[in-house]
Amino acid sequence: MPTDHACRTAAERAAHCLTPVRAALLPADPTEPPPAEVMPVVLRAYLGVNARPAAPRAAERRPVPVGVVAGAAVLRMCLDGLHAELTGALTAWHADLGRRLRELLAEPRATGRQADPWQPLAELQQRAHEVLTAVAGHDRSGTAGPRLLIARFALLEDALSGALRRTAVPAGTAGACASGLAAAAGSLFGLALASEPVSPG
Repeated sequence: MPTDHACRTAAERAAHCLTPVRAALLPADPTEPPPAEVMPVVLRAYLGVNARPAAPRAAERRPVPVGVVAGAAVLRMCLDGLHAELTGALTAWHADLGRRLRELLAEPRATGRQADPWQPLAELQQRAHEVLTAVAGHDRSGTAGPRLLIARFALLEDALSGALRRTAVPAGTAGACASGLAAAAGSLFGLALASEPVSPG
């Protein structure tokens, strides 16, 4: 079973990968007021009382980071996909993956910062244990076992990337996120899968 630390690290990694995807799916509202301005009195007097800096454009605003809880939830989706592949239910899992990802990232709580998200991480740990047990019971083919497991994560990455692209996420962002999510999920199994750098958009 993966350790508490491994689950937390994987969820944080997944959250980091999901941040540019959330920004692509839910762009900043251009009517949103800019952050409060802080301008020294002397500078305001020099520029004029009514001087104000131009409001930053939506594209220049930093995306709101996705929280660890959302990262853990998406990793559980990934583990469900691995289990679905074992049981021949991958098509059904993949059918509404894009919708579920979008709905999860649209939740206001997706960017929440919980001080101790122990329950979502405990659920992730338990799910990882269940899937690892299922994989071990399914693959009893000796040296082919590790290769099959890595191939399953490659399939998971392809499925995630395709689902994200179909929800209007740019191809580069979708690919980097899918690669990062697969690597984060793989770390729960002790695999060190290479991931692409996360694209800013």
